[in-house]
Amino acid sequence: MKRTITLLLLLVWPTLVAGQQGATKRPHTIAIRNVTVIDMRSATPRTYETVIIANGRITAIGKKPRIPGDAEVIDGRGKYLIPGLWDSYTYTLEAVKNHHPYFELLIAHGVTGVRDVGTSYDLAAAAKLRSEIDAGHVLGPRLFYAGNVLMSEMPPRRSDRWTGISTVVKTVEDAKHAVAELARSGVDHIKTEKRTRPDILRAIIEEAHKQKLPVVGVPPSFLIDASNDGLDCIEHFAEINRETSDKREEYYALYRDRKIDTLTTDQNYAFFGTMTRDRPYYDLSLRTLSKNKTCAVTNAASTATFSGDFEMADKSRLRFKTESQRAEVVAAIAERERQIRNNDYRTSTENRKRALQDILDIRRAGVMLLAGTQLNQGAIGTAGLMLHDELSILVQAGLSPFEALQTATINPARFMRREKDLGTIEVGKIADIIMLDGNPLADISNTRKINAVIVGGRILDRNDLDKILAAVEAAAKSVKGN
Repeated sequence: MKRTITLLLLLVWPTLVAGQQGATKRPHTIAIRNVTVIDMRSATPRTYETVIIANGRITAIGKKPRIPGDAEVIDGRGKYLIPGLWDSYTYTLEAVKNHHPYFELLIAHGVTGVRDVGTSYDLAAAAKLRSEIDAGHVLGPRLFYAGNVLMSEMPPRRSDRWTGISTVVKTVEDAKHAVAELARSGVDHIKTEKRTRPDILRAIIEEAHKQKLPVVGVPPSFLIDASNDGLDCIEHFAEINRETSDKREEYYALYRDRKIDTLTTDQNYAFFGTMTRDRPYYDLSLRTLSKNKTCAVTNAASTATFSGDFEMADKSRLRFKTESQRAEVVAAIAERERQIRNNDYRTSTENRKRALQDILDIRRAGVMLLAGTQLNQGAIGTAGLMLHDELSILVQAGLSPFEALQTATINPARFMRREKDLGTIEVGKIADIIMLDGNPLADISNTRKINAVIVGGRILDRNDLDKILAAVEAAAKSVKGN
């Protein structure tokens, strides 16, 4: 693919911004011949297919469809097409607001959609940015955002984390008004946190569903009650273990009585380590989630249990970090080593096995899983790469590679009610596609072997993607002391 392409490196570190921004390459007609298609409707790949893309959408798939005379023809022999990947738990807008190159890193690693779970970004500006991405004027992942997180009170110990990205709602009336305002501003879903009273959560869910918006969050009350009340998605899969343990009453009391704010992080995890499973209640909870179609976000790669397997172990990722961020990674590695020496619950073999079993149990119970990374602008975590880490963990847990891919393609499209346009490779769908050099159904790590990324019909080949990564790396090196 010998082409010239102007890349839009938008809203990144100051050293990447140089005068007038360019525009993304306009969509044109593309024909990918003799390629293997994994459409995500079926686990059976379709070999030697030709896929035609025109005006940003897939217009034909078949053995011998008519190829338009003006099409750019790409040889797909030995290549595999999958839908663009989604990260269903990020703070991308906060990163963009603070000039971190998330758009570049996400696109370069095949992530073409993100669900943003809380931001202080101006929502009118966010709506404009979302529209510009959808129209192809800005190169970035499709945005599905919640705006401010709703909660009944601000956590005293970690209030700085929530300042600006949350709204406190103390009454049922406040809650309904806040949801209505967010809906008017154009958000795609509503996010709540554990510090939300059960009656207020019910009001949030009622008003959000009236506005045709899904509600996600960490339940402030028993898991079964929250699911029965209509909570659409549990944000942290680890909460399912804690909230179905023999100490769930004590766990809730820590938040209800605000004692959680008196504990250190080590004390918190030490308490988690004393929990044992209430198996009948656990099974009932999973059946309830499945019956109510309450989904769960995995976000395992960001936890202390698994992050050392990937983010901290892969030193090559440091090239995308600034000097101060690299120092934070070094400190995080030292902390993990301390935990291992102290036989800390977070890094124990027992906790690892439990977490993997939880993921498998949730899936086998029929609960829809969404792959997420809890990606934020902190140093520990590399945009895009962490989603591939997440998929690897899901396969470690016992999901098939196809099931793992579903969590980052068709499942989030269904959850965000965009299955008509996204999530699969089918005629009529928006052409958000990744072309891989290896079969991800044979080895999930092949999702990392990206040959090209197609975003709304605009194709970025390996050379284009490498240029994006090189620009991010150069920018990181140029930033000193922050």
